[in-house]
Amino acid sequence: MATTRRTRVVALGVASFLVFFGLSRLRRPSPDELPPSDAQRVLEKALERVAKGGPNHLHMRRLYFYAPRFAEAEQANVHVVRAAALLHDATKEDGRGEPKERFCNHGAEGSEWAREVLPALGKSRELTTRAADAIVQHMGPCGHNDAWGDDRFMTKFCHRAFPTPTTAEARVLYDVDMLDLMTVDGVVKVVELRQKNPEFEREPLKDSALTGRDSAWKSVNDANQTLLTAEAKRCGAELVGHTRRFLDGVDWQRVKDVPAFKATAHEYLEKAPLPSCLPGVPAGDDVD
Repeated sequence: MATTRRTRVVALGVASFLVFFGLSRLRRPSPDELPPSDAQRVLEKALERVAKGGPNHLHMRRLYFYAPRFAEAEQANVHVVRAAALLHDATKEDGRGEPKERFCNHGAEGSEWAREVLPALGKSRELTTRAADAIVQHMGPCGHNDAWGDDRFMTKFCHRAFPTPTTAEARVLYDVDMLDLMTVDGVVKVVELRQKNPEFEREPLKDSALTGRDSAWKSVNDANQTLLTAEAKRCGAELVGHTRRFLDGVDWQRVKDVPAFKATAHEYLEKAPLPSCLPGVPAGDDVD
């Protein structure tokens, strides 16, 4: 009896160890993956270089939540896309050089920084390299807008060539970046940057949003023309109409500054949410 009892105790001990060991392995994320807890750590690193609650922070957060649908459609690695999304604009506010140079070089500099950040957080060389490559290839929209009779903004403003997306992950990052530029939130972001940042000339709010040669509305059209994947092109067609209806409904006699423009955008989105082709973004400012 005593031997049987000891055998059972030993067996229970071994079983408990195996269960604990198995659960420990389940809790320990692979260095090739980016679970929400690790994504939050990546975002916190980005927030060392961009203002919390600012347009770049909120933009990168939105792309994190957009990524899965478009990555799945392209059979791209969603962990890579999400890591790149959370870092791709992180050096816009705290990069090398004067404001214009930071803006034009943030893809290359952000890629370099990603190669430092991701390994320091325990991510693999494979995930790091693919995310960094996507970041350096996300710059756009570039080229000439034939319908507008003018170069697209990045080409005209930066006067340099940028690498084009070559991987599935880079194409998805590029497309979700462009899709966000096409949304009402994206328009608000462009207007806020054009109204506040010193690299842009001062102009009336309506010019920044709709009527200027490099307005947010022109950026919507630039982005739509350069989408790469079929899923993004379908979504872009819906976003163009949704965003145009917002801009057509703004009372420019009443809306004279960025806070009023943001409030008008919020009111519109309450009544007319974004098309369902873009996944919903939870309220808050984190990703965990």
